[in-house]
Amino acid sequence: MNKLNLQTSLKILLTGFFLLFLFLPVGSIFFTAFPFEGKDNWTVFLAVFNQDWQVAFANSLFFSILAATIATLLAFLLAYGNNFTGINQRFLKSQSHVLQLPMLMPTITYGFVLIYAFGTQGLWGKYLHHYFSIYGPSGVVLGFIIYILPPLFLLMNNSMRYLDTRLFIVSRLMQDNIWQSLKNTILQPMLPVIVVAFLQGFFMSFTDFGIPTALAGQTPFITTLLYEGFMGTIPNFQYGAMIALTMLLPSIISIYILNRLQKKVVAFDQTAQKNIRENKIRDCFFASMFLLTNVFILGIFAVLLIIPFVKMWPYDLVPTMAHFTVFRQDQTLLLTLKNSLLVAGLTAIFGTILAYTAALFTAREKPNKLNQLIDSFATVTNSIPGMVLGIAYLLLFSGTALHNGLPILIFVTMVHYFATPYQMAKDGLQKMNQNWENTGRLMGDSWLTTIRRVLIPNSKITLLDMFSYYFVNGMVTISALIFLTSANTMVMTAKLKELQHFGRFNDIFFLSLSILIINVLVQGTIQLIKRSLTNEKENTRSNWTHYFSIIIRRLQQLASRKRSTRRQSSDLH
Repeated sequence: MNKLNLQTSLKILLTGFFLLFLFLPVGSIFFTAFPFEGKDNWTVFLAVFNQDWQVAFANSLFFSILAATIATLLAFLLAYGNNFTGINQRFLKSQSHVLQLPMLMPTITYGFVLIYAFGTQGLWGKYLHHYFSIYGPSGVVLGFIIYILPPLFLLMNNSMRYLDTRLFIVSRLMQDNIWQSLKNTILQPMLPVIVVAFLQGFFMSFTDFGIPTALAGQTPFITTLLYEGFMGTIPNFQYGAMIALTMLLPSIISIYILNRLQKKVVAFDQTAQKNIRENKIRDCFFASMFLLTNVFILGIFAVLLIIPFVKMWPYDLVPTMAHFTVFRQDQTLLLTLKNSLLVAGLTAIFGTILAYTAALFTAREKPNKLNQLIDSFATVTNSIPGMVLGIAYLLLFSGTALHNGLPILIFVTMVHYFATPYQMAKDGLQKMNQNWENTGRLMGDSWLTTIRRVLIPNSKITLLDMFSYYFVNGMVTISALIFLTSANTMVMTAKLKELQHFGRFNDIFFLSLSILIINVLVQGTIQLIKRSLTNEKENTRSNWTHYFSIIIRRLQQLASRKRSTRRQSSDLH
């Protein structure tokens, strides 16, 4: 098979993959909601907009907006403190790592630890002698904030690192006061990023299932209503499919605005050197904000390390390992651990290969219809909520060979999280020299040889980031998998929901700890590999510089010898 046929075949396979595992499943939701044989489809559809739907939709909309607003403001302040203060850099780095801790656990865990931290028998409620009303909207909003704060902080922090320092110089020359300077140098350049962060936070909160299912209680949310439509006492697939369509609309609108705004976000290649004025009051304020935020996060998740290791909380606080022994001997729980590792690992491997292959066509070739189609498919995956995608797979693949197997869990996770790894690969490949393929062709290398010898070695860091993103999300996702697991394919996040029904919170905490430890180990290993690759790259550069300097010195010595020889010969003459 020649190069053209190979590339064209791979593009067709990619297109077929998206048609089979994205568009056909989503289409099945529409056909379930509006079956051809029904003559009163619109009557049924309008019946969806009843009292329950209105309350659930309004709750999801309002509390997602509230959580996104608070988290965006807090993320902005923390990012400002990380970039425009004189706080010790080691302190800031450690605080940033702590802030990202919630990203390594499933959202349903947030609800359980909040219950055991601030509920009627909660850890901190007990010691503070004050019990908080954690069930219902207040607990859900708090859970949403914890969930979306880390990614919003990373987005804000990354953008602030690249702000143009010339704006700061102009502001000082114009003698602006503190508010004018803040507006002109940070707020205005950061406005598109702030809006992007808000929309991202809204989308994540609106489509989350884990936090409402753990904390909402009797307060309905659109995700819990959707779950009841398919997995309730009397499942109604048509009713559930119609709810899924109404849930899809705000998601598509927010992602559409998000994509439009991201084009206005200016990206820079180098971080800016900032001349920061000394201000101890400012530094103390932002250091305190970091400490309070992270102490709060650590205080909540400390429940995981305390509750399951006492005999009976809160009545008998004698330390014990008995609960862990029971957990270790439960074969069903160990099976969920094995399944989760398989799903996350295989998703990370095949997802990274698929996303990188798609990016090779869209980033390293001239635009054509097939490449543009692949790019559009990859972007669309970002606008489909996980629950909607899970329902779509349930409707399309029920009764097939994929149903109740691990492959369907891998495919749905690959598609659900495809957009971000694809964009990572695309950005990395676009920054490379666009003439490498032409050079390889002139040297007689095939397309695959150029990829293997040139592109992949220069993409090692990006590939590791893609693998890490897929693996961590494969371990913590619940919304896309909750409808697709069976007794033999149960993963840890779906098992948490089942254990909640039986009140087995010790097992819930041990499973959550297992997810956290695995993700920390994987992240730590990948960071070590990346550091090793970076050092190797720097050493290679330094070696080349050393060899180049030796060659220059040798050439200079030869030139000086020739000059001295010429002088001697001229003196003789």
